[in-house]
Amino acid sequence: MKRNILFFTLFVLLNMMATGETFRIHKTVMVEMPETGNVVVQAGINDALAIVLPEDTTFFQGVELDIKIPEVLSRYYGSVAYSLYTDLTPMPTAATINYTGTREMIDTIPGRLSLNLILPLVEPNTIKKTPYNIVLPAVYNLNSAVLFFRFQLVMKGIPEDYEKEPFVVTVKPVYIDKGRMELKVTYPQNEDGQKLEFPYTVFIDEELATLEDGKLILDTGTHYISMVSDHYRNETRTFSIESGKTTRVEVELRDIAPTLQFVAPDNTKIFLDEIEIPYTKDAFVISQGEHQIRFVVGDYETVKTIQAVNGRSYVINLSLDVEVTETL
Repeated sequence: MKRNILFFTLFVLLNMMATGETFRIHKTVMVEMPETGNVVVQAGINDALAIVLPEDTTFFQGVELDIKIPEVLSRYYGSVAYSLYTDLTPMPTAATINYTGTREMIDTIPGRLSLNLILPLVEPNTIKKTPYNIVLPAVYNLNSAVLFFRFQLVMKGIPEDYEKEPFVVTVKPVYIDKGRMELKVTYPQNEDGQKLEFPYTVFIDEELATLEDGKLILDTGTHYISMVSDHYRNETRTFSIESGKTTRVEVELRDIAPTLQFVAPDNTKIFLDEIEIPYTKDAFVISQGEHQIRFVVGDYETVKTIQAVNGRSYVINLSLDVEVTETL
């Protein structure tokens, strides 16, 4: 009896492989595919999923459908089929149930509780076939208006209340092994608060890089960025790229002018080139060349001279030693 059922199912499937077909479904389940993450929807035996791809498909190479099969249907192997359609008329909407299209493939739901399907969208791709998934024919691409996936009953004899237990389908993207690096640059300011914007050169992994709107597509893994300029200090950062994700790298450019920083007691008077300046623990910019710094703490005074060079930072630490001598 089981052998006859299988032969009947095969006969039905072969006769359904037409180049064009007009058909009716019970419901169209519209699925807006996100750029990241997944969507979980429910669909009955005579429903269809209309999967709309996002605007940005840079990292997409396929769509995965992870289907939970109702227990009652798992006992009736070959009773429900799934199929892919192209050239649909009209374009799918949630209110549409009558379509004309080309069936590209059809197969039956297996006698188990789950089914993992992958729809390739690019050729070639790195999608791997495993014992736990089925890679479907590449009938769609990244320019496809919609991916149309249909469930349908192809064999009688299953319980009449089958519609009470729908398929639960998790729809998620399959990414290429690349991600995006987004560079955010903060420029230094002059004394008037104006940005000091000058050219700089970017190297990624020691290779000259050209960014588009501050963005670059890179292989997954660890990378490092170097920024070189005659007007700023050289900057280096390490970052990681994940598949299908954007990694933001923030770099605060520093003026190439030398900086000076003091570490001294709070009551210290400081004179820079004989001009008294307020004491601050923060570094500040000075001009290139020779500078004289004079410290005054009570009756104690000391003078230090430095030769400031562009691209260097200087820290002057004033320490007052106390010597104790014990005598008899």
